Amino acid sequence: MNIDGIKEKISTMNKKKLAGMSIGAAIVLIAAGSLIIAKQDGHAAPMKTEAPVAAATSVVEQRTIDSVVTAAGALTSRNTSVLSSKVMGRVSYLGVQDGDQVSSGKLLIRIDSGEIAAQAAQAQAAYNNAKLQYDRIKNLYDAKASTQMEMDQATLGLATAQAGLTAAKAMESYTVITAPISGQVVEKRINLGEMALPGQPLLKLEDSRNLRLEVTVREQDILHIQPGKDVKVLIDAMPGREFAAKVSQVVSASDVRTHSFIVKVDMPAVKGLITGMYGKALFRIGRREAIVVPRSAVVEMSGISGVYVVNAEGTAVFQMVQLGETQGNAVEVVSGLKKGDRIISDKHLGRIEGKKIVVAQN
Repeated sequence: MNIDGIKEKISTMNKKKLAGMSIGAAIVLIAAGSLIIAKQDGHAAPMKTEAPVAAATSVVEQRTIDSVVTAAGALTSRNTSVLSSKVMGRVSYLGVQDGDQVSSGKLLIRIDSGEIAAQAAQAQAAYNNAKLQYDRIKNLYDAKASTQMEMDQATLGLATAQAGLTAAKAMESYTVITAPISGQVVEKRINLGEMALPGQPLLKLEDSRNLRLEVTVREQDILHIQPGKDVKVLIDAMPGREFAAKVSQVVSASDVRTHSFIVKVDMPAVKGLITGMYGKALFRIGRREAIVVPRSAVVEMSGISGVYVVNAEGTAVFQMVQLGETQGNAVEVVSGLKKGDRIISDKHLGRIEGKKIVVAQN
């Protein structure tokens, strides 16, 4: 192909490219014109506006509250009995299991000891013989047919036999173990058929109707707590409940390592309380001024406590707070809020930060 032919071919290709570009530009212009016409005709979708959130609000107040010392501990029984064996023998009867409720005097364990049974039988026979001898000599003495010495010997023999029988009966009674108090079996350390040894603990009973909370109080707070003082108790296993209790004892000896004292608080008889449950004692030691908010206003977000504050523009803003003592349905705020702040008192609205707020009508 000569040079003129090549030039003509290039010129033809350029014309085709320009034609294609012209068609594409025309399509773009037509689409843009259609969009403008659609907007002018009112067919364009309007921008969505988020609706405001209706929420209950409250104004932060400062008021006088109880100054409280909090101490933690566990429930124990005021009446505890550990039953041990005084004799050696096989357990022939076991009438309880862990967790059973028993009444005072109930038969719990019987221990089979052949040696003790034989001693009791021997002592009974010796007593019977001494009694017969005494009666015979007594009749003769009354008839003036025996001497004073014979009467004295018969009397002494009967007394000795009586003492031996009493000792044997006492030993035999150790083979029968009954409940000394009414309560619950909290620990069973032997099974039916096993050998019991002298001094071996067999059962542990606790009176579940008479419980106390034993708490550890710091040295700097102990001067505010005296026996007879009223105290509120919260039990971890019973959230939302508050128990009225009373200080029964302040142990005078302190722990030199922790500089703390043991305080015993008598609990009321309430169904469901069990030894071993953890709780807190709230000792009221005075009154003070504090910022408080409803407990329903406190929001936990990623482990951080806070509240939603309504700012001047009517928008919800999450504000971190440091909480203090709980006062019924309110909670103290140590830092993060000031008197007069308006907060949202319903934490069940979810994440509302940045949303417009309108006060809900009650």
